[in-house]
Amino acid sequence: MAARLRRALAGLLVLGLGAGAYLALDRGSEPSDAAAMAPAAREAGPVELASFEVETVAERDFARTVSVSGPARPVRRAVVTAEVSGRLSEVAVEVGEPVQAGAVLARFDETLLRSALAAREATLEARRSEIQLAEWTLERRQQLGNRGITSDADLLSARSQLLNLQAQARALEAEVADARKTLEDAVVTAPFDGVVAARAVEPGQTVGVNTELLQLVDLSTVEVAASVPTSRIGDIAVGQAARLRFDGAGTRVFEGRVSRIAPEAEAGSRAIAVYVTLPNPDGAIRGGMFAVGEIAVEAMEKVVALPPAAIRRDDAGAFVLAARDGRLARRDVETGALLPREGLVVVRSGVSAGDTVVVAPLPDLKAETEVTIQSADGNSREGPNPT
Repeated sequence: MAARLRRALAGLLVLGLGAGAYLALDRGSEPSDAAAMAPAAREAGPVELASFEVETVAERDFARTVSVSGPARPVRRAVVTAEVSGRLSEVAVEVGEPVQAGAVLARFDETLLRSALAAREATLEARRSEIQLAEWTLERRQQLGNRGITSDADLLSARSQLLNLQAQARALEAEVADARKTLEDAVVTAPFDGVVAARAVEPGQTVGVNTELLQLVDLSTVEVAASVPTSRIGDIAVGQAARLRFDGAGTRVFEGRVSRIAPEAEAGSRAIAVYVTLPNPDGAIRGGMFAVGEIAVEAMEKVVALPPAAIRRDDAGAFVLAARDGRLARRDVETGALLPREGLVVVRSGVSAGDTVVVAPLPDLKAETEVTIQSADGNSREGPNPT
């Protein structure tokens, strides 16, 4: 503030002295003392720049990103349905309860199922006994046939009877296997490690085959269906890194990767779903939590970036004002990508690490202006060369 006030007073003084000299010359008299002092006033001293109006250039790593948002959902989800019909004798879990693969979730009443299995096993045993008798009969007929005592028709009939009984036995074996499987299915177990997300039945309830019993989710890995504008989808590729923050998880940042990209835009929008998969070993992310973050589409290592206000333009092109040895110098620059998140512009050439550049919007500053830079502690850390 003080520096700008001194510059303004100096300007007024120059204007006033210049006007006095013009009037003296117009009267044909000798220049006044004020007119003689005008050149000295015009050289009132270097311009003082505050520390926040300049920046020392440094190379840094950046990433060009695309902002995304969307809800989270478990990658692995199962709707557990009834594979048998009957009455539920037990529902062993509640919503929110963690379970391990193979853990019992529910049980059906097994009384009728065990009876059906026993009946089929008994029928199968009876048929096997009949097969033994038919085998003995066929063997006997073959012996008699060799002696010419029995006819070929009797031999064929015995062989046919045996084959028929064997076929019946195979059918009964299949029925017994089905009955055993049904009995096994009466005990409902968890297909994988997870958490019970929903419970649709109660003990004592009679349900039919394919009735929904429970829902199970695996929260160890979650997926965010993020919407990306079609104008930016060309920057997205499978495998790119993503950093997301979730409502309800505080300031914690979760890292994941793009796992797949939808083939077409969502109905009624100009956005395409991009699926980001994130590990969630501690279960901090729950299904439905909303995520906001960015996908890194380009990594830039050791680049120079400056605030947009530092980039000046004229007929000759883009340039910056760099302070060196107490004087401003013009540096022509080539700009690159805009970094919206950081509020910076990449500078490809023209400045190097260690250069001190004016970054404040001071349009009146020109090249070759003498300057001093006020440090944060109030001392000048750069000024004109001593004479």
